Amino acid sequence: MLKGVDVAIYFLSLDKKQDVFNKEILVKNGRKFYVGNARLNKYLHMAQNIYIAKYGKPLMDSVFYAYDNGAVDPNVQEKYSVLLNMRNNPVSIGEDEKKYLDSIYDAFKNAPLDELIELSHEDPEWIDKHGYYKKEDQIMDSMARKEEYAEQYADMIKVLERMRA
Repeated sequence: MLKGVDVAIYFLSLDKKQDVFNKEILVKNGRKFYVGNARLNKYLHMAQNIYIAKYGKPLMDSVFYAYDNGAVDPNVQEKYSVLLNMRNNPVSIGEDEKKYLDSIYDAFKNAPLDELIELSHEDPEWIDKHGYYKKEDQIMDSMARKEEYAEQYADMIKVLERMRA
């Protein structure tokens, strides 16, 4: 299993122009954040869910929380500025995983942030855990939804496979 931080750094490394993952500030749903940070967390969330849907196991060790603007890995969220400076650092990710992550990046790089947030909000685990006051109650258990994800992301898996061919 990959480390979520390594996957985050890998995604950041793919953004050669540094315009997908940026430091533009946005206020949405009463929260102030970097657009790039939110995008990165949505990439991680979708990469994890789609991987679970396809392989029945997690891609990475990230623990996601159901925050107002979608699923977030606080370990990545809180280190976003530091991770931006690490985008050129080597990470331990195999070639098959890199191809998979490349296809996720390519599939979402032109998606508006609002659409990525909406995708995150469609996750049944996010729906169940969102709105709780205590952080520990917002922990998402994506593996509990693997059968639902297999159905929910079936078309996306086909698209990603065609992109990799």
